[in-house]
Amino acid sequence: MLKKIAYYSGLAIIASSFSLLGSGAYGLYLYLAGNAARELYPASVMTIFGGFYIIAGYLLTRAGTEPLKMREAVAVTVLVWLLVPALDAIPFAIALKIPFVDSLFESVSGWTTTGLTILSGQPSSWHHVYVPEVSAIPDTLKVWRTLMQWEGGLGIVIFTIALLAPPGVSVAMLYLAEGKFERLEASLKRSAIKMGAIYIILTVIGALLLFLAGMPVGDAIQHSMTGIATAGFSTHTESLGYYLNNTWVLVASAIVMFLGAVSFADHYAVLTGKFRSLKNSIELHAQLVILALSVLFSYYIWWRDPSFHHTFRPIQVWYHVVSAFATAGFQAGDLHNTSESYKIILAILSIIGGSAFSTAGGIKVLRLLISLKSISYEADLVVHARGYMPRRRLGNYTLDEDLVRRTLATVTAFILTYTSLVVLMAAVYPGMYDLGDIMFEIASAMGNVGLSAGISAAAAPVGAKLILIAAMLLGRLEVVAYIATLRFVFRRR
Repeated sequence: MLKKIAYYSGLAIIASSFSLLGSGAYGLYLYLAGNAARELYPASVMTIFGGFYIIAGYLLTRAGTEPLKMREAVAVTVLVWLLVPALDAIPFAIALKIPFVDSLFESVSGWTTTGLTILSGQPSSWHHVYVPEVSAIPDTLKVWRTLMQWEGGLGIVIFTIALLAPPGVSVAMLYLAEGKFERLEASLKRSAIKMGAIYIILTVIGALLLFLAGMPVGDAIQHSMTGIATAGFSTHTESLGYYLNNTWVLVASAIVMFLGAVSFADHYAVLTGKFRSLKNSIELHAQLVILALSVLFSYYIWWRDPSFHHTFRPIQVWYHVVSAFATAGFQAGDLHNTSESYKIILAILSIIGGSAFSTAGGIKVLRLLISLKSISYEADLVVHARGYMPRRRLGNYTLDEDLVRRTLATVTAFILTYTSLVVLMAAVYPGMYDLGDIMFEIASAMGNVGLSAGISAAAAPVGAKLILIAAMLLGRLEVVAYIATLRFVFRRR
């Protein structure tokens, strides 16, 4: 078992090191090009650690391996998602000279594609060390944040499968363990490679849209990478609020976010010319309906609330709805003083999330549809005579007992965990934060969204940061994987 853990952890460490090496190379280029002396130190730190991690990962893979069983694959996946953000937090803390807990928050938020940031330009709650704001950090570290989220959007394990893992039974186990139950090809290795190709194509399209809308080239590329990843890190402290006066940029970024939340299967159908299959995409249809209704409800709340009406422009209202539902987290205004009803809508959308076969977070639209359909079937059984068997179908899916059971278990575990974290935060910090803000922030963290009501900041208590870190990690693998891993570990002991 230890050999299997070492081998696949080593592969994941190698794959994740590309973000360190890429940002380090970019920083060294800026330094050598002149007028960027401050890039040398962080670029050197990132390059050294990236090289060290590749060597360490390679040595771990020398242990050899055997095919994984499903429970072992789940344990390896959980370990990788805990290990990689912790390892990357070390060079970031050294390069920026900030406390490790703040660096860990940023790293976890990046890899889980959440987008909440600790870079708020405040003294940290840990020994009052100053943590700069996003706009003030070196470009090397901005690029690291972007690359980390872009890689994390596809998934550390999927990225590893596409680049490094040999095809076989273990690849299938890892693919399923990261929560993917759809594929583009019969071979999971080829499926992961095609997902990566689609991911790159969408990123290029997004960058072109943002550039044509008025973003500089560098900003367009980085915001496309974090937008398609439905991740939300920006190169500006104000996030997309920096471009609030450019309507076309906001429209283009909203399109990029939504593309990231659409199923890879739907993108594949478009790229291969199979447009008719979109008619049967029940998940895409549901996404459009939910988005339209949420925008209408939000505008109604905005119109009826005088304070909200005067502090938020119409474009900001629908923009944050798209950002929350796509779980991208780009922000174009201060949400702290908006209507509580509006924040509830955004929190619900954050928990729902996008497509199941996309980069989006949350419980996913497909699981919501399966849950609602299951309730409908149960209602049918109550009113019909004994022996009645409804046709259990949802679009192209057959709702067998196994699928329904796993769906309901995931949804239940997600909601119970979310409720527990809200209660914990409210109990530990009574009176410090409004309950509505706590509910919103933890929904954003667990849904891997990144919109903030103001709790995520360097000055936040260490305990609050740790709760949000836990929420981001639990949400990324949808809770059940962690429960399965704990059961596996205790049973072995």
